[in-house]
Amino acid sequence: LDTAISQERLNAAKAAYVPTLQTGVSRNSQLQPPTSLFSGTEGLEIGGWSGTANIVQLMPWGGGNYLFGVDNSRTTTNNLISSLNPSVTARLQLGISQPLLRGFKIDATRAEVDIAQRNRSIADTQLEERVIDTGSSGERAYWSLVAARALTDVQQQALDLALELERTNRARVDVGQSPPLDLVAARAEVAQRRENLIVSRTQVRQAEDRLRTLIVDPTRPDFWSVRLEPADLVPAVGPMPDVDAAVRRALADRTDLVRARKEIEIDETGISLAKSETRPDLRLEANYLTDGAGGTRMLRTGGFPGTVIGSESTSYGNVLGQVLKFDYPAWTVGMTFSYPLGKSAAEANLARARIEKDQSSTRLRALEFTAVRQVREAGWLVEQNQQRIETAQLSRELAEQRLDAEQRRFEVGMSTSFLVIQAQRDLAVARNNVLQAVLDYQLAVVAFETAQRTGR
Repeated sequence: LDTAISQERLNAAKAAYVPTLQTGVSRNSQLQPPTSLFSGTEGLEIGGWSGTANIVQLMPWGGGNYLFGVDNSRTTTNNLISSLNPSVTARLQLGISQPLLRGFKIDATRAEVDIAQRNRSIADTQLEERVIDTGSSGERAYWSLVAARALTDVQQQALDLALELERTNRARVDVGQSPPLDLVAARAEVAQRRENLIVSRTQVRQAEDRLRTLIVDPTRPDFWSVRLEPADLVPAVGPMPDVDAAVRRALADRTDLVRARKEIEIDETGISLAKSETRPDLRLEANYLTDGAGGTRMLRTGGFPGTVIGSESTSYGNVLGQVLKFDYPAWTVGMTFSYPLGKSAAEANLARARIEKDQSSTRLRALEFTAVRQVREAGWLVEQNQQRIETAQLSRELAEQRLDAEQRRFEVGMSTSFLVIQAQRDLAVARNNVLQAVLDYQLAVVAFETAQRTGR
């Protein structure tokens, strides 16, 4: 939703450049008291209607704006000396206002659009961060489930060994070869192993639910009952990570650094705008218009004002023809200038914008330092856990050999039940250590990849 909101903010900023249609229609009537010979005895009466249609637009380059408009009017009067009654007028007008210093390269509207575009990019980066975080959480949950299932198998193997020792001790106690205390110890070990297996199975269910909430559609009716079966049960151990290459990638592509650089670009836009606002406001103003007039012309003879002997009409089409042929043009060109006397608010805004950019640059350097440290630490953890896997596997092999030897000695009476139980415990611990090292390695790989892409 953040990306959609940012896009709508960008659309709203760009809407400032959409042409605006302005129209208006008015009807008027006026009766003036008689003040001259030509007003008649009942006063001067003037009435009519007028209509306007203008298109106004702020231009997306140069900071200027233009107006293109059409005016029409029709007027009637009882003025005795009026040549046209009713009279019809039309006007076509084009006006341009163009800044030459302040607001030429950038103005508030263009700055708003630029900032909205960069914020849209930041929102995309934040969305990418959430996607990366979700993927990383899914990977961690997946490998945690794999490890929990493997741990359950280890606990089951430990229980099987304890049950086998219990059966052996029971048989030896029955024939008098071992004291009853050996059977009690074996049964206690079986109880302990059963408890560990129960806990391990619960951890599998918990890990499965954690993964379920990340990858399964919660609207499915079988959301809580669908069983998740991991496809890869034994993760492959890859080569040693290239930490230096990973650091370079993180400095170039990590989302928190990309976002910080975008924020600096926003600050630079603010500096450009504030710098533009400190310049004088020098504007070029140009206006061009063409008029047309017509209506019913009174034909007169004799002296002033003469006697009306007839009339001649000029249609509205002829009036428009005068306008479009530019029969009666007029134009104006000028310049306006304004500049505050004394220190303006724009200068203070410029100083503030530069300070904000310095702060953003400092934050970027701190983030870069943190990124390098996090990537290096994550890479070292990958190396550490690779080595842990090798040593843990060796410890497991040695524990298996020791248990095998201890069981053989126990069978011929050269060892005790206590030593066999201790060897079984040591083997269970060694197997758990292998699983934990493999899980830690896989989680370290996920963290190493994530540290190169995001700062979360």
